[in-house]
Amino acid sequence: MNLTGVFINSGCVFFAGILGSLFKKGLSEKVKDTLMVGLGLCVLYIGMSGISTDINTITLVLSVSLGAFAGELIDIDERLNQFGGFVQNKFPVKDEHFADGFIASTLFVCVGAMSIVGGIESGTQGTYQVFLAKTFIDSIVIFVMSATKGIGCCLSAFVALIYQTLITVSAGGIAQIISDLAITQMSVVGSLVIVGIALNLMNITKIKIGNFILCPFIPAFFGIGGEMIELVF
Repeated sequence: MNLTGVFINSGCVFFAGILGSLFKKGLSEKVKDTLMVGLGLCVLYIGMSGISTDINTITLVLSVSLGAFAGELIDIDERLNQFGGFVQNKFPVKDEHFADGFIASTLFVCVGAMSIVGGIESGTQGTYQVFLAKTFIDSIVIFVMSATKGIGCCLSAFVALIYQTLITVSAGGIAQIISDLAITQMSVVGSLVIVGIALNLMNITKIKIGNFILCPFIPAFFGIGGEMIELVF
């Protein structure tokens, strides 16, 4: 097990968020709006590039529907907003986009399959090539995002640190119960959620994207359920 990649990723995300928020002070609202649209287009490309035909339509629809249903029942988006508001009240710097930036950046950093694949690689092989590639993408996106949405984006680093550490530590068990096909399907659903983030960034939609955070994990349960059925019969 090797946590080096986790620390590199979360550390770079944090400093990218800090630098971006400092850069924000010198930008006019017009420039911020333009940067946000440009960032949205880039995030849209990242999301679209991860969507493939390696998942059948039924699995995709069920994953999004069940994940969104559970997320809406729990109202994860609202709870994330409340947490962001709580942290903002403790922060000496006031920013009206604090909670919004925290949610958008956290979802982008954590929802993709690279967190899972990178954690499994670091936990089972002791290497962190996937995390290095992820760090490059995350740092650029979080820098630009924090330049428009503020310092709240840097807090996604702490969520990523906890989330990716848990995956890395439990990688041996995850690799045994989750198939490569399930991980691929999780990647596709996660990419679809990233598309939703992009549409929100460009103000095309106002999706409560936090309520979709469970969607990428549904294919894993389908995979585990299928293997259990095969063992029984």
